[in-house]
Amino acid sequence: MRWAILGTGGVSRRFVLGLRALPGHQALVAASRTPENARRFAQSLGCEAAESYEVAIGRAEVDAVYIATPPASHEALALTAIAAGKPCLVEKPIAANAAAAARIATAARGAGVFCMEALWTRFLPLMDRIRTLLAEERLGTLHSFDGAFHGAALPEGRSSLFDPGRGGGALLHRGVYPLSLARHLLGPVVELTAGGRMGATGVDEEAALLLRHASGALSTMRASIRTDGESAFVLNGTGGSLLVDAPIWRPFSARLVACHPVADSMAGGGKLEALRESGLVHGLKQRAGPALSLFRQLRGKGPQRITARFEGNGYQYQAAALAAAVREGQGESSIMPLDESIEIMALVDRARAVIANHEPSHGSGA
Repeated sequence: MRWAILGTGGVSRRFVLGLRALPGHQALVAASRTPENARRFAQSLGCEAAESYEVAIGRAEVDAVYIATPPASHEALALTAIAAGKPCLVEKPIAANAAAAARIATAARGAGVFCMEALWTRFLPLMDRIRTLLAEERLGTLHSFDGAFHGAALPEGRSSLFDPGRGGGALLHRGVYPLSLARHLLGPVVELTAGGRMGATGVDEEAALLLRHASGALSTMRASIRTDGESAFVLNGTGGSLLVDAPIWRPFSARLVACHPVADSMAGGGKLEALRESGLVHGLKQRAGPALSLFRQLRGKGPQRITARFEGNGYQYQAAALAAAVREGQGESSIMPLDESIEIMALVDRARAVIANHEPSHGSGA
């Protein structure tokens, strides 16, 4: 496919570089709000520059459109691409709010044009492995998900991260990753509790969410654009836990830990309990920790390392998924369906409203 690239920021650059690992795909033309930015981008990456977004979309040679402008402009550009009959990949979040996401979905379905949110993490090889593990019930019945995405930034310059008018905030730029993964792996959300902190520029800079899924499973997640921290996720089930290593946005390794239920260790009492809780026994346990861990692994009870490396920088897998879907005549993606994109944005809308009003919420995520 020959791609029109809308937006010339860092994400667009990584997408274009990712296409180089995908035979038969190329960035044909790029456009920006500022034509000079488009020319610099095109010159550095070996594609053409267009004078406007509309000109880039309208090029007859363009087979698909990648949209990576600030979230507030996603809807208008997606609708333009759909009206032109061009399949489009819209960088996460698909829009600035659920209503805009729904309008994109309605337009795409009405025109019979493929459109998908570019939550690229869902398409990485490790996620294929995780979906296989779940289908094989290796984790048993899923009970919980815990994920976080922290990334410290400064509210300086022209960054859209801190601009409410362009769709800034921790939830839209960070929280959408764990939120989307939780929805993907644990199913629909029926209840949401949120808390967070608004910054001086009017965007949510910190957010924490607790979700209850229709299955009864619980998800917790945190997002920040002001602090650094661990950015990974964990799935817990009755049969085991899957600890997916950082970074949450581009994971390639995980540890599968089997669950071995035991009886109440405090039962018994008397001398046995006193010995078990003595400083001598706990001192021995702490000194022998590494050896015990190795022993458990040799007995097959230790963590199982799972590795699924990606080629290139990983951005090309979502482009390959779009191309395959279009080739097969699919209306939308089975891995990233439009209804899920709308639902995720509805959850983001609800959480942002709660954080902005500094009020606890126990309402539905719908």
